[in-house]
Amino acid sequence: MQHILATTDFSSNAYNALFYATQLLRNKACTFYILNTYEEHTPLTSKRIPTGKGDALLDQLSDESEEGLKITLHKIVLDNGNTNHMFKTISTKGDLVEAISKTVERNNVDLVVMGNKGTTAAKAIFMGSSAVETINTMKLCPLLMVPGEIDFEPVKKIAFVTDYKRSFNLKVISPLLFMASLFNASIRIFRVLESESLDETQKSNRDVLKQYLDPVDYKVEWMPNFSNKTKTINNFLKDSGIDMLTMINYEKGFLKKLVQGSLIKKVSFNLDIPFLIIPSED
Repeated sequence: MQHILATTDFSSNAYNALFYATQLLRNKACTFYILNTYEEHTPLTSKRIPTGKGDALLDQLSDESEEGLKITLHKIVLDNGNTNHMFKTISTKGDLVEAISKTVERNNVDLVVMGNKGTTAAKAIFMGSSAVETINTMKLCPLLMVPGEIDFEPVKKIAFVTDYKRSFNLKVISPLLFMASLFNASIRIFRVLESESLDETQKSNRDVLKQYLDPVDYKVEWMPNFSNKTKTINNFLKDSGIDMLTMINYEKGFLKKLVQGSLIKKVSFNLDIPFLIIPSED
């Protein structure tokens, strides 16, 4: 049984991420936890009690959260129609990122799913503050970021971006293997070329990774770093027809620099594919 946590603010992007997850895991028995959080400044409806009425306001926010979850639950059950899937709703007051961490621990969650704000014209992901904070703090399980307005297609090609500078173990690689197993996907190990050859540590890490990936179809690829890593990765994803991007979120790695830097305020990744972020053990 897989335990999946999907966050919602009742937007179309959040629902799309939830629905995508149900289709991705269509052949797995799963329990989906649908989480909504609220605080006194949560903009749920326009009919707002004056903020001076603290308890009354929180009661209203709680009612709105519960009602929104009921509507979401009804819709996903109808749209999904999978008897192998169970759905539970969680409404809680407080910070979203803290609520995610608590829910993951209490329910042994295997995967957190979040929707991203996206625009069809730009085919771009703009990560909101909650998404960035979740990426920075999530240590217990992988996080799947699903771009807005994406239609589900079976995942047949997964890109795993690495520089081989850190060691791998089965716990870190297991989420990648699991995703590949869902639709018998091939894995493209991709490295942005920063030097002409690998050092001994990188070679050793590469060989260990190959051993872990031996049960699946995989291919090792690289591209020269013509301009910057972001652009090089984007070009590879588009040229190779990749269905899902995967990275390990190391403490001082490329992904951490990306989400913490000013680049995130721009079109950081021109992604129209899901992004699986695996926590490291460093």
